[in-house]
Amino acid sequence: MLQSTRTHIVVLAIFVFSFVYRMLLLFWSGFPPGADIGLHNSVIYSITGSGPTDFLYNYYHIGGGVSLTFPGYHIFTASTMLLTGLPEYVAHAVVVCLFSALTVVCAFLITKKVWSTPAAVIVAFLAMISRFDMEMLFWAGYPNIITLMLIPLTFYLYIQKDRFSKVPFLISTSILTATLFLTHSLSAAMFGGITVGVALFILLFPKKFQTARKTVFYWLLSISFGAVLVLPFLIKAIPAYLSEYGSSEIAGATLSAQLLPLEIVLPLFGVVIAFFVFSKKFFNKTLTLPAFFLSMWVFLPLILTQSYLVGIPVDYNRFMYFLILPVLMFIAVLIEYGSAFFAKPLNSYLTKWQQIPKRLAAALTTKRLYSGFIVLFLLFSFIALPIFMTPDLEVGHTLQNFYQAMTQPGWDAIQWAKTNTASNAVFVADAWYGWWFSGFAQRPTLSAVDPQYLTVNREVDNATFARTLLDTNYVIDNGYLQVRDDGGYIARHNPQILVAQNWTYYTYSFFNFNSETTKIEYQLNGKTQPTIRLSELPVKDMTIQNDETQATITVVRGNTDFNYTLSTTLYRNVRFANVTSTLTSLHSGVIFNRVHINVETTGFQIPHNNKATIALVETGTKSFGQLIFTTPPEEVDLNTIGDSEVVKVIELTYCLGDQPQGEIQILAGAYSASNKPNLYTNPTTINNAFSQIVTDNLVTALQPMEKDQAMSIFDYRFELQTRSVAYVICRLSDPAEAKIVPKFRLDPTFSLVFINKEVAIFRINGDPNQD
Repeated sequence: MLQSTRTHIVVLAIFVFSFVYRMLLLFWSGFPPGADIGLHNSVIYSITGSGPTDFLYNYYHIGGGVSLTFPGYHIFTASTMLLTGLPEYVAHAVVVCLFSALTVVCAFLITKKVWSTPAAVIVAFLAMISRFDMEMLFWAGYPNIITLMLIPLTFYLYIQKDRFSKVPFLISTSILTATLFLTHSLSAAMFGGITVGVALFILLFPKKFQTARKTVFYWLLSISFGAVLVLPFLIKAIPAYLSEYGSSEIAGATLSAQLLPLEIVLPLFGVVIAFFVFSKKFFNKTLTLPAFFLSMWVFLPLILTQSYLVGIPVDYNRFMYFLILPVLMFIAVLIEYGSAFFAKPLNSYLTKWQQIPKRLAAALTTKRLYSGFIVLFLLFSFIALPIFMTPDLEVGHTLQNFYQAMTQPGWDAIQWAKTNTASNAVFVADAWYGWWFSGFAQRPTLSAVDPQYLTVNREVDNATFARTLLDTNYVIDNGYLQVRDDGGYIARHNPQILVAQNWTYYTYSFFNFNSETTKIEYQLNGKTQPTIRLSELPVKDMTIQNDETQATITVVRGNTDFNYTLSTTLYRNVRFANVTSTLTSLHSGVIFNRVHINVETTGFQIPHNNKATIALVETGTKSFGQLIFTTPPEEVDLNTIGDSEVVKVIELTYCLGDQPQGEIQILAGAYSASNKPNLYTNPTTINNAFSQIVTDNLVTALQPMEKDQAMSIFDYRFELQTRSVAYVICRLSDPAEAKIVPKFRLDPTFSLVFINKEVAIFRINGDPNQD
């Protein structure tokens, strides 16, 4: 009895420490980390707002619309906010830290039931410092944390069903399963898959598991009752999932970015086998219900990490969260068994060892040695296993800082928007800040989120628009080649030629014409003028024109002496774009001497006549790029990376013959090449594979490809008007965001209406949704 009381006190202490430790880390920087907390808050205000409640509609996230975020967590947190009056983000933190700490208790209960009390105490300690659990807190996967507590609690009741009478068992487990169905779809699917998998084997071999078939019947009955309790929601949610989830873009991006390496997955299958070994050791029987349950608990998530093989688009890393608790149980049992295995023979040896003092030998009891080995193995686990995070606030702060999306200046910008903008004003923001903004400012926000983090088809279009707007002004894509141009207000991509890669969703930048490095030499009335960079010339006009056969981006820059017109034309079904620079004097006395154009790139050169063409191969992405000089340059210099043969910059010098006008034409193309590794072994194999292609392209560059593909056009002004965007947010603290601020600050389409040291908000001039 005394021992049991001490154990409970220890577990209570671990629970309290877990809660406090998590709260300290979440508020280390003042605001909870992660972007998803904004999504959760937007769900809460969509549920609690005026009008009829629709659990599958979000008024703010990615512009507002159909949502597949299950509302169980949000209903509970909204109630907590209402009852306690806590600030929104504080209420989120308290709720999720409470359930995260309760997971520690559930880990203790189920391990104690299946294995032993010492192993249960160990697993509670391990769960307290699980890195996976802390990371989920940091990126704000709050509903998943709730269900990761509910799943082991429900399994705990399942494996000791005979301790309960029918009615209490069915009531408790039905409520738990209903909560799972209402809180997190993937967790509900995992729970159902594990339970049904175990149930099928028991129905087939009840004597092997020494479990009556009626036990399985009550499990399945509780799942059925749970589904009935939330049936009105499921009737709407399931069709919505089937129709909305998993567009081709979501699938392509997920398969490109979210795969889990096999070297992580394969060793974990050993844990499945280990549970049967432990079962034989502890129960003298290999096949027992607890061991099989735990094995299935590990096996199913591991198998599903490879579900990309059958084309299921999901974040495959998330399956790892479901198997962490049984893996921790495996480690705890291994530590407990290993400590007992070494302690007893070591005690016997020390007792017989004549050179050790008798008092010391008497003090080194088996129990103390056992405890010492446990401490030793725990320390080894903390150091050797990456799934743990020691209770060091600095270590936790480093991880917390990685996921931090909100600061005080960012929060001040949110408060400004709530006070000074219309409730229906549409904002554009980066991914992390945009989710916070939509949820806490309660404004429809188009967040620049990558497709692999989205679930609904309607979100993809809005998120793609936001990503593109925050990156550039114009995009032309014909399915073979993509061209991006920032226009004239920043010197970066003017234009940029990208490969539409055939093995991944993402494009690859092959050639970049940076206006910062383009220089013009000219004379005025016989006097040589200072060399001027293209980026120094004011913008006079920017347009994009298209028809069914081609699209052209035109940027006109100039001063009082001349205009420099840069036109980039991409043709339908053609793998090369025409980049034309035209110089025009504005009065007599202006003549042009030279133009220097630098093209940024990366690749091994395929030898050819440099004044006719430059061709490169980038072996990492297996991409081929070629510049064809319709207007031959006077000089071509290739800058390489260090002593390597990899070309970094192509320097082109054009002599314009001291004329009052001039034109330079370059065909630029890039596309995915063969993925056969033997072609890229060395320069010789590369040259043999691509030399003929270089020669053929000189003749066929502008010939249409056989496969007809539609062109897509992005014109930032047209898109802003079409989507009724009112404001654009740039975070100055983000180097990538801060770099493009001049694109908005210098463009008369936008006006700066708010700025502090970290956030700038631009209004779209003439937008009807402005106050």
